[in-house]
Amino acid sequence: MKIEHNPKYHTISAYALGVLLLAIGFHWGLSNFGLVWSGLLRVIRPIRPILYGFVLAYLLNPVMMWMEELLEKSAFYRKIPGRLRRGLSVLLTYLITSAVLVSFLVIILPQVASNAAALAGQLQNYVAAAERFVNNMIDNIPEGLIPRDYIDQITLMIGDSIQRLFAWISAGLPMLFSLAWQFGSGLISACVAVIVSIYLLLAKETFIAQVRKLLCAFLPRQKVRRLMSVTRTTHMMFGRFITGKIVDSIIIGILCFIGLSVMKMPNVVLVSFIVGVTNVLPYFGPFIGAVPGFFLIAFVSPVQGLIFLVFILVLQQIDGNIIGPMILGDSTGLSAFWVVFAILLFGGVFGPVGMFIGVPTFGVFYALLKETITERLRSKHLPVDTRDYLTPIPEDETAEP
Repeated sequence: MKIEHNPKYHTISAYALGVLLLAIGFHWGLSNFGLVWSGLLRVIRPIRPILYGFVLAYLLNPVMMWMEELLEKSAFYRKIPGRLRRGLSVLLTYLITSAVLVSFLVIILPQVASNAAALAGQLQNYVAAAERFVNNMIDNIPEGLIPRDYIDQITLMIGDSIQRLFAWISAGLPMLFSLAWQFGSGLISACVAVIVSIYLLLAKETFIAQVRKLLCAFLPRQKVRRLMSVTRTTHMMFGRFITGKIVDSIIIGILCFIGLSVMKMPNVVLVSFIVGVTNVLPYFGPFIGAVPGFFLIAFVSPVQGLIFLVFILVLQQIDGNIIGPMILGDSTGLSAFWVVFAILLFGGVFGPVGMFIGVPTFGVFYALLKETITERLRSKHLPVDTRDYLTPIPEDETAEP
């Protein structure tokens, strides 16, 4: 029997086989996520300095563009040859960034280190003060209100909890020194990253043109335009969010330092540093930063610890309703529900880094999906506004029974 070859069925079979292989690979990847992730890290680890260089160039690009806009207003800048103008902008960008980092290291870090060292030296005093505070509360309970056996059990439980808390803090302090050592050992990688970022900033237009050239060589022009549109959306989402969030966190850290200094709180620099850093994480950051800050202050004065919580609540309300919207605006277009969903999803998979990049990443997916839905609805001559779908969809009168 002669078998006839049909190209149409061959194509269908190839697509079906491809989908089947993708499904099997996806299922295997989910079942062996730890193995896949470790393999990716093994591949990424040697090129981490280059990836860091890309990230550094991306973060410094807005500063360089701002510097170029300022320099273009001067007559001196117009006399410089075109190739040297970008070099001057990059040089000034790194000088300003280095000055900011050096100021931070010289002014902030020594005070943070001294506060941390003083805290480590006074841990036992804090334990004794906390135990005295608990005992005073128990002594003030009216006689006969709670059985004495229950009080003794509660006292023992609270004492054990306090001892475990401070044991955990004491065990965590050496970890800080270990992280500092790892930071120092990564100095070579940082130098390579800086060099890579300088090359990228000097010739960013050339690199972008090469990417477009590569895409046009292998993809249809319509696909290239679509991919470039997605890239612009991603750049806009991440650029606005990351830059705005860093500026917002710096402002919150400074305001926290001023407020705590006025109220004469203990460990002002360390607490303000923690509040500013954790504020980078959207939504949950203020709550994460308030917990260690409360304990650092409450160990010295419980009353001031409670005042600190009230102050942080007021500060975060100002940030969420005034400072944040002024700086970030509606940079992601996500409602509060989707922000929480993105933080929990990406934070659960990628940790603190996922909590930070989760919101803009999900914002990109949300914007692309919204654009696709809008285009499909318009192609079907259906309304685009969500309010038009609040009522049940009427039956199609032209449909056959």
